Amino acid sequence: MGGIGELYIGHNNLSGHIPESMENMASLYRLDLSFNHLDGKVPSRGVFSNASGFLFGGNLGLCGGISELRLPSCPTEPMGHGLRKHHFITTVVAPIIAGIILCMSLMLLFFTMRKKSTAKSTTSEQVVEGFRLMDVVYPRVTYAELVQGTSGFALENLIGAGRYGSVYKCCLLLKEKMAPVAVKVFDLQQAGSSKSFLTECEALSKIRHRNLISFITCCSSSDSNQDDFKAIVLEFMPNGSLDRWLHIDMHASRQLHGGITLMQRLNIVVDIADAIDYLHNSCEPPVIHCDLKPSNILLDEDLVAHVGDFGLAKILPEPAREQPIDSRSSVGIRGTIGYVAPEYGQGGQVSPCGDVYSFGVVILELFTGMAPTHDMFRDGLTLQKHVEKNASSGMLMQIVDPVLLSIKEAMVSSLQDRGSAMGHVSDVVSSIMKVALSCCEHNPTERVCVRDASAATHRIRDALVKMRRDEEDVRTAHNPGQLPKLA
Repeated sequence: MGGIGELYIGHNNLSGHIPESMENMASLYRLDLSFNHLDGKVPSRGVFSNASGFLFGGNLGLCGGISELRLPSCPTEPMGHGLRKHHFITTVVAPIIAGIILCMSLMLLFFTMRKKSTAKSTTSEQVVEGFRLMDVVYPRVTYAELVQGTSGFALENLIGAGRYGSVYKCCLLLKEKMAPVAVKVFDLQQAGSSKSFLTECEALSKIRHRNLISFITCCSSSDSNQDDFKAIVLEFMPNGSLDRWLHIDMHASRQLHGGITLMQRLNIVVDIADAIDYLHNSCEPPVIHCDLKPSNILLDEDLVAHVGDFGLAKILPEPAREQPIDSRSSVGIRGTIGYVAPEYGQGGQVSPCGDVYSFGVVILELFTGMAPTHDMFRDGLTLQKHVEKNASSGMLMQIVDPVLLSIKEAMVSSLQDRGSAMGHVSDVVSSIMKVALSCCEHNPTERVCVRDASAATHRIRDALVKMRRDEEDVRTAHNPGQLPKLA
C-alpha cells in the first residue's frame, strides 16, 4: 500500500476509524473516502497534513483533521459516548433510511413497468379491436381456419419468408366462397416482430390503391400451444414477386415464364411509381414505405405490380408532410442493404427521398437484371456507378438484361423489324436509366421527387406505345391483308 498514489473507496459502506498508519503513505495524493459510515478523528500528520486532494464528505461521524477540511472538532467528552452515538446512527438510522429509499425505488419501478406494459397491451388491443368493430370490411378469421387453409402451415404452401415471419398460400372462405389468399405469419420470437405487426396493420388499414397489396384482415389470438399468434391476411398474387422473375435461371425463365418483355417492365415501373406517389402525396396521412425492393413487389395474373410488406413503414405526422423522422430504432436501419438510402446508414432522417432512392435502384435492377448486392459490386463500385459509367461511354446496351434482349429478338421476324425493335429498346433503356440515376443521387436534396419521376415513366411508356402503333399502322398500310402484331 505504501506506493499507492490514488485511492478511491467512496460509497462503499465502510465503517470504523481511518487508520493512523495511512499517515505514512508518502505517495498518496488523491484519497476519496466520501459517503461511507466512518467515524472518529481524521489524522492530521504525514500525508494528511496537506490533504487538498482528499475527500471525506458524507461521513457523519468524522471530526478533527486539518482546518482546510472544515470538519467539526472532536468532542472532549469520553470517546465511548461519541462512539455509541455514531454507532447508533450507522447501525440503526442509516439502514432505516436506506430501506425507505429502496422501497420507494421498487414501487416507482413497479408502476413504471406496469404503465409501459399497459400502454403496449392497450395499443395492441386497440388495433385488434378496431378490426372487430369493422367486421363488414374486415372479416373475422380464426387461427384454426388459417391452420386448415394452409394444411398446418405446410412447406408446400410456403411462398416466401422475411425478417419477421413467413408467407403461406391459404384457402379461406370469403364472401361465401373459397378463395386463395396470402397469410403472413409473424415470428414473435424475433425482436421487433410484434411492432412490425402493429405497424403493418396500421399502414395497410389506411391505404387503398390499385398498385398496393390489398389488405383483407388480421388475426391476433393464441395457437395450439396457447402462445401468442399474429398474422395478416392479404390478397394472393399468383405470379409471385418481381425478384423471382428477375433472378431465376435464364433457361427456366424462358421455359416457365418466357421472361418479362420491355413493355411489361415499363408497366411495372409505372405501377411502382404510381404506388409510391400515392403513399407520399395522396394518402392521408402520408406513408413512407422504407423497404422498397423487388421481393416486396408482387405481380398479379396480368403482371400488374403491387407494392407490399409495410412492416418497416413510417406514417408521417401531420401536418408536416415533409417532416423527417429519425431512422434509428430498435429494429436498426430501416431498409435492406443495396436498396436503403445512404443517409439512413449514416443515422440520417427517414423521408420520402429514401423511397425515391430505393425506387431508382429497383429500376436499374429491372433493366440490367443485376442485383445491387452482386459480387462484382465491391471496392467502391455500385450498380449506380456501373450503369453511369457504361451510359457515359455509349456501352449501355452491353449491360442490359440478356433475357430482355433475347425476348425482343424472338418477337421480330425480319432484319428490318429487328433493327427497329432494338432501336426502341435502346431509346427506352437510355431514357429510363436517366430517371433511375436521377432518383439515386447520393445527396437527398438532389434527387427528383417521386411525382416527377412518375410523370417521366408515364411519358417513356406512352412514347413506346405510340411508336409501336405507328409502326403497325405503316405495316398494315403496306400489307392490307396482314393482321397487326401485338405490341
